[in-house]
Amino acid sequence: MSDHDTDSQMKAPKPSTRTRRLGFLFGILLLIGAAIYLISDPESLKEFTEKIAHAPRWAGIVVVFGPIVNWLFVGLCLHALMRRHGEVGRREMLALVGSAWLLNHLPMRPGLVGRIGYHAKINQIRVRDSIGASIWSMVLAGFANAIAIGVVLLIPSDTPLIQLIGYLAIPLGVFALVSFGAFQVSEKQGFLVLGLLFRNADLLVWMIRYAAAFTLLGFEITPMQIVVITAVSQVAQVIPITGGGLGLREWGVGIAAGMASKTTSVTMRSAIAADVINRVAETIIVIPLGIICTGIVARNWNQWNPESDENDDQNDNQSDKVTEVLSEDQSVRHTQG
Repeated sequence: MSDHDTDSQMKAPKPSTRTRRLGFLFGILLLIGAAIYLISDPESLKEFTEKIAHAPRWAGIVVVFGPIVNWLFVGLCLHALMRRHGEVGRREMLALVGSAWLLNHLPMRPGLVGRIGYHAKINQIRVRDSIGASIWSMVLAGFANAIAIGVVLLIPSDTPLIQLIGYLAIPLGVFALVSFGAFQVSEKQGFLVLGLLFRNADLLVWMIRYAAAFTLLGFEITPMQIVVITAVSQVAQVIPITGGGLGLREWGVGIAAGMASKTTSVTMRSAIAADVINRVAETIIVIPLGIICTGIVARNWNQWNPESDENDDQNDNQSDKVTEVLSEDQSVRHTQG
């Protein structure tokens, strides 16, 4: 093999790198396809625009500011899970999650890798413990979705939105009490239940955001539709193909709504439109928020001083393991934050 061939092989991207880039491109194409699908019916598009112009003010406020509340609850959930392994400040964790939220939209998804590397060097938390916290975050999200489905199965299908929120908020009070008792037994167990509390709160905010987006479009959806659409959205965001479920989420929500629209006027087109509305709101929020949080994280990184050269070397070695460990776990790489 010639030196030229060797250099070419060294410069060629690894298969996993090519896969992530192709996944990002695939997500962009799906998103463009969703936009084309929406504008392909001018009548519906005009109707959506008119409905949005005359929609209740509360729906617009929820859609615009809902992503900020999700960021807070996800940050608090991960903070609780990381506290099981070391000391991490709340503001510090929120900054890390905000930065990762923005960076994970890039093809190489550097947000999660950067956050775990930060924990290894600054917070003295092992790479595997950080990954374990991210896995627990996904597990708790699945548990929260299961609880929500169980709740809507027990209530009437025509339950108003306000009452639905009240029913879904009941587990929050339960987990708050359980976490208080769990802390008396074990700090780790207490933080785990606290993480579940914040994951349930995050899920509830997602449901309210979808209900608000459909309200903007002039549609009322049933409690079961809200839960199913939100669950599909959550799953789409952790599928290891596109960052943040880009494109997959829009089509997944649309298909789920279309399959469950026998008793309501909700259609696949209206569901895709609702998710696109939420996507636009997220993008408006994540860009300035992510830039600010990235600046805070960078400042913390630059101001950190190791106690000794030996400690610094050990932390650098831990940070070097981040990419290696993450390459062994494709699913974790695609968790939020």
